[in-house]
Amino acid sequence: MELKDIMWLSMKDLSQKKVRTALTMIMVAIGVAAIIALISQTQGISVSIQKSLSSLGPTTILLTSTSTTGFTSADTARISQLSYVNYTIPVVEGSASAIANGYNTSVTLIGITPQGLEEFTGGNVSIYQGTLYSDTLSPSSLIGYSVAFPSSAGGSEAVDVGQPITLEIKGRGGSSTYTVPVTGILNQYGSSIVSIDTAVLMSLQEAQELLHESSYSIIIVKAKNLSDVTPLSTELSDIYGSNARVLTTQQLLQTTSSVIGSISLILGIVGGISLLVAAIGIMNVMLISVYERTHEIGIMKSIGFKRKHILLVFMTQALLIGVLGGISGIVLGVGASEALSVVFTHASSSTTGATTTTSTTFRGSGSFAGGSGAGGAVFVSSAGAAPTSTSSSGLSSSLSYSPAFTPEVILISLIVAILVSLLAGIYPAIRASKLEPIDALREL
Repeated sequence: MELKDIMWLSMKDLSQKKVRTALTMIMVAIGVAAIIALISQTQGISVSIQKSLSSLGPTTILLTSTSTTGFTSADTARISQLSYVNYTIPVVEGSASAIANGYNTSVTLIGITPQGLEEFTGGNVSIYQGTLYSDTLSPSSLIGYSVAFPSSAGGSEAVDVGQPITLEIKGRGGSSTYTVPVTGILNQYGSSIVSIDTAVLMSLQEAQELLHESSYSIIIVKAKNLSDVTPLSTELSDIYGSNARVLTTQQLLQTTSSVIGSISLILGIVGGISLLVAAIGIMNVMLISVYERTHEIGIMKSIGFKRKHILLVFMTQALLIGVLGGISGIVLGVGASEALSVVFTHASSSTTGATTTTSTTFRGSGSFAGGSGAGGAVFVSSAGAAPTSTSSSGLSSSLSYSPAFTPEVILISLIVAILVSLLAGIYPAIRASKLEPIDALREL
């Protein structure tokens, strides 16, 4: 018996039962799509976060306050004098709502010197339009891409360079609003613990003024050499004890990889369960097919077909279901993954409603020259910053990432789908091959 005959006999039954065949393949496709869509999401987020953390550099240490007092200028001066330290970058962080042209967007208010921002981004601040803010107590700001192009505006520009935006900041004594002009708009970045896409950046003095804070939330410490990171982190831990959290980029990368790996495993198991359900469905459908083709099997055996030929016909049928269902699942999984990333990004950057204010202060206005830039970096912060008069935004950043599709995951998903289909088809195929010709012919 030739291979083409086996293929024809297998395809014959599948083509005659189109609806049943399609439903069976859909079960396999759903399982494969679930594995690809879920794992590609976690891998995409992992790649984005690791890229963001890597942009900090291996010599970076994040010092976040766990006390109510935060860090002072004396702390930055003290840390700068340590033998392993190259330089420090103090940061002020808070949450606010940015209002412009009727659009209200939740933002992270970040205070950092222009020099600190340039050092932090490797000397390449990626600006879409405009310029950096000035390092003085003056009303100027640099806004993230999602602030200028909020999702609620359908991707259109809601804020122009030189146009003032209103920042609403909630504190213990109520909420206040400040009008601050925009000097520039950043290019679109990826996601991190805090996304710069939904940030409003300004000078340290200006941020402290708006947030009513005299302390710093975070101090970014740069070690002189990679070998100095461990002794420096130990020294900082000894100095601040439980009053601060010391995290190196290597620790953050290891933690991220561990957490993402665990999540990927769990999601992979969920997808595997979907394939197990599909296997039960395949076995059920093929048992029905054996029953329906009993007389046909009897005829094939009476004209000389052997047990192995019958076995091959039904195993090939299971193989076709696995291959076609697996390929359909890959296409479905890629499409679903892309759609999920868009939904998650849109949901995380959704706007908030307007709120009532108790005081208003105008911080100035003006027009600025436009410009452009290229490159990329992501600001990273910790949720462990000291409590201030504004609520922390450490984990409320927008999520922006692209799903990562690796050939290994796609290939493994297809192989698993084929193996599951073949395993599900073994029992029906053996049962069909063991039918005696005389018993099968009685079904006529």
